[in-house]
Amino acid sequence: MNLSGERFITFRNSARAQRGALLYIQRVQVETEGFLSGLDVEFSPGLNVIIGARGTGKTSLIELIRYCLGAGAFTEDAANRGRQQAVAILEGGAVTVTMRDGDSSFLVTRSASGHVTTTGTRQPTCTVLAQNEVEAVGAQAAGRLHLIDRFRSNRDETAKMMSNLQAHVRSLTTEILAILNDGGRLSEQIASMSAVTADLDEARKHQQQLLDNARATEDQQLRLLSLQQDSQRLALRESVVDQSESSVESLAGALTRLASDASSVLQTWPADDRDDPLTGARFLLADVERLLNTSLTRLAEVRNSLQAARNETAQRQVQVDEASRQLRQSLEELQAGIGLTTRRVVELEEYQGQLFALQNRLSERTDRLRSVSAQRDSVQLKAEELRDQVYSDRLAIVRELNRTLAPAIRIRLAKSENLEAYRSTIVAALRGSGLHYNSLAPMLAQAAAPHEVVSWVEQNNATELGGAIGISPDRASSIIAALRAGGTPDIIASTVEDGVTLELLDGQEFKASDRLSIGQRCTTVLPILLGHHGDPLIVDQPEDHLDNAFIASTLVSALQSRQPSDQFIFSSHNANIPVLGGANRVLVMNSDGDRGYLTHAGDLDAPEIIAAVTDIMEGGERAFATRAAFYRNETVSRR
Repeated sequence: MNLSGERFITFRNSARAQRGALLYIQRVQVETEGFLSGLDVEFSPGLNVIIGARGTGKTSLIELIRYCLGAGAFTEDAANRGRQQAVAILEGGAVTVTMRDGDSSFLVTRSASGHVTTTGTRQPTCTVLAQNEVEAVGAQAAGRLHLIDRFRSNRDETAKMMSNLQAHVRSLTTEILAILNDGGRLSEQIASMSAVTADLDEARKHQQQLLDNARATEDQQLRLLSLQQDSQRLALRESVVDQSESSVESLAGALTRLASDASSVLQTWPADDRDDPLTGARFLLADVERLLNTSLTRLAEVRNSLQAARNETAQRQVQVDEASRQLRQSLEELQAGIGLTTRRVVELEEYQGQLFALQNRLSERTDRLRSVSAQRDSVQLKAEELRDQVYSDRLAIVRELNRTLAPAIRIRLAKSENLEAYRSTIVAALRGSGLHYNSLAPMLAQAAAPHEVVSWVEQNNATELGGAIGISPDRASSIIAALRAGGTPDIIASTVEDGVTLELLDGQEFKASDRLSIGQRCTTVLPILLGHHGDPLIVDQPEDHLDNAFIASTLVSALQSRQPSDQFIFSSHNANIPVLGGANRVLVMNSDGDRGYLTHAGDLDAPEIIAAVTDIMEGGERAFATRAAFYRNETVSRR
């Protein structure tokens, strides 16, 4: 397979125009007592090849770059092994990477403990692949997607936008869950008082009969009715005060936590450094803290107002109770039983006042639910539009790659196909519920989108949920109860990523990369990695699992088509990569057994570099000459 260098250049240039100025790694310095103590190496744009015998520190140098720049990895295993190797090499020291950014440069330093300092404002990015990571890219869904996303010019911005939208959706869903729980509690209370109105009507009829029998005056009857209505209004007021006090306490708790956290948002500047660049930010944050404390003071005043309203209500209730008692006594003298009946009416009037307050509160919560749900719908729509845009960007990249890599390699993109993260979120939400989450989670993830599942949970719709995955409503109700305990915010904000399939033409048919041999997988992934990238690409021994024919025809061809501002950093034992690839800089590593160090660094045609390539990669002049003679004789004999 031979890929057109001209097509690679066209694709690279179009993407580069979108991304703007490029960063490249200029220098790496190691401050440690460990194996690479005092290492100081410089890189250039173009192809940099690190050579040396095994055990000289080539892989360690690459892992230190990954560690310092926080480049991440395509697989979790590679990330863990790389981090462990870097920390072990540093032995308590630190690594510093100098990044070149146009005409300026900045430094990034990371210690073995993980502390990072930087002199720049731009986030350094690069792609690093460990020795066995290239083949793993084709085998894992996340790795294949990341491979395509390296071409997206706005991937960092859209990732930040999506993260913000997901956080907003999660927050609104948490509020909806609280409203639903509050509404459920109110509905239960209202249901428990459902007989109050009928009981009150019956008690009033009985009271009126007794009043008629006693021949109570119209003035007495009107007075009694007025006092009973007063009792109802006072009960309503008391219920409103109770619920308001509860809401105020909840708000005060939230503001207290925020005020407490505000003082620790910004770290204390080192005592020996008097020039604190965060002074302005500290003043602004102090204003935030003052405003929060002012709000708490105002809430204390609100509490006082509520207490005053409670005291006034209590005093008024005492007056109404005394007036009612006196009136009941006078009526009792006219007709036995009136006092008891009128007292019963007063009690039921008070209960009805409480019922009205609960109904009003439920109505308010219902209105709030509609408002928050509408907000969430709006945010979800924005998130969906952003997902559509990301998919369109990926699709354009895939189409261009297919045009460039055809006919040997084919890439397929399927929208919202990767359910792994979504499925894991459902598992986490159901864990501890006693349900068989390992079997239920895949069924739910496959049957419905996150917002559908959350909608069924919020609406307590066991019929729809059960029907979607083929279980009984009773089992579906158990799932709803488990998810309603707090799992819905994470579920609705979970990511359903696009799926990427890489295929290699093997004979007469295309085979997916996860069905290919390791060598074939590398054959599929490497051309895509080298096809375009605005960021430095660092690969440890890319020739592993590849035959020399592929290296010479495809890998070298891609390297030869690079632009001057591209930066590749490879470690390699294969002379074809630096020699046929036309390395801009070769770095020679050596070791005395206790420490790895740089012996030479320079252009490919420098005498010491030629000697190092000949000795290390060709086995010495004699071995090289012997092979050259063999190939020359073989060529002559074939003629």
